[in-house]
Amino acid sequence: MDRIVIIGAGGHAASVADALLATRQWDVIGLIAPDSEREKTVCGLAVVGNDSDLERFAREGVAATIGVGSIGDAAGRMRVAARVRDAGLALPAVVHPSASVSAYAHIGAGVFVAAGAVVGPHAVLGKCCIINSGAVVDHGCAIGAFAHIAPGAALSGDVTVGAGAHVGTGASVIHGAVIGERAIIGVGSAVVSDISADVTAWGVPCREQRR
Repeated sequence: MDRIVIIGAGGHAASVADALLATRQWDVIGLIAPDSEREKTVCGLAVVGNDSDLERFAREGVAATIGVGSIGDAAGRMRVAARVRDAGLALPAVVHPSASVSAYAHIGAGVFVAAGAVVGPHAVLGKCCIINSGAVVDHGCAIGAFAHIAPGAALSGDVTVGAGAHVGTGASVIHGAVIGERAIIGVGSAVVSDISADVTAWGVPCREQRR
């Protein structure tokens, strides 16, 4: 088995850990977290180092996955990915075995697809994006790097979600809609038209509020 560490020790790290352990394809050696969290465990996994250990793990041939996924914090995950890249660790995609991912979808490096998610044919998942628990990304959708499709969100076919955007829990997106980069879509919203970049939008129908 290839060895892997999880960067982070919070709630999203638990979802990533659960997926990795369920696949039984990885030797999950533990978590990378600040020394203040040294006593913490997640899904039975211990903290085995902090950021200063990343280069050592790279020399040992260990891969990494990002267990950081808070709402609207794409910039934080970008910083983590940059540290992983600079340290020389591989950043593989992680897919929970209960997810349904088409053989005709394209899955980028560092992508996380959580339990019960559905990814349709010809969908493109950009680097380090998150398709969270029970989310649906239908045929032909394009999800930008570091975007987050939250639990239970449903994207009809051919939807485009820009880099760093967040589609909130239970939101629905009409066929062919475009959601701009870094936009945040509120929980339970119904997106029936395009949404601009760098806005927060919510409601039924979803309406933009400039940040």
